[in-house]
Amino acid sequence: MRRGGIRARLLAGVLLLVAALMLGLAACGDDDHTPPEVTRPDEVGQQLVTKYMTLLQQKDTAQLRTFLSDAFLIQRADGSWSTKDEYLKNLPEIREYTVQSITAKQDGPVLTVKWALEVDQTINGQLYRGDPAPRLSSFVWDGAEWHLASHANFNTPATATPSPASGR
Repeated sequence: MRRGGIRARLLAGVLLLVAALMLGLAACGDDDHTPPEVTRPDEVGQQLVTKYMTLLQQKDTAQLRTFLSDAFLIQRADGSWSTKDEYLKNLPEIREYTVQSITAKQDGPVLTVKWALEVDQTINGQLYRGDPAPRLSSFVWDGAEWHLASHANFNTPATATPSPASGR
């Protein structure tokens, strides 16, 4: 009789454990955090880089602070780079621009966009070439919207300048 009682308690304990695990898994599977399945990544990439460029052109630091991921880094062809906070303190001057040659790929919560930009711009007081130059941007889904996590600008200054030793 004692063996049956132990088995019943053991079975009840196992069932409780399984139920607790199932509840935990259900809570982790919250659909609100699932990234959208992008069926047309190039179109979404076009929208995101256009939003980025529009916010830059308008120097809308409040919206940029939200749009840029806290992990944001920018790297430029001249060797300079910035974190999110540094970048927001010293935004480039963006005048006329045209976004071109969009190719985007999604892997779960990450959307990587290769694009070209023809732009009249000044960065850190330096005029940059207006010819189309490649860009590479990575966006991350936070459960509600896309945020720009990293950006590489392969454009070069209109006149040659020495690359900064410190990188910033």
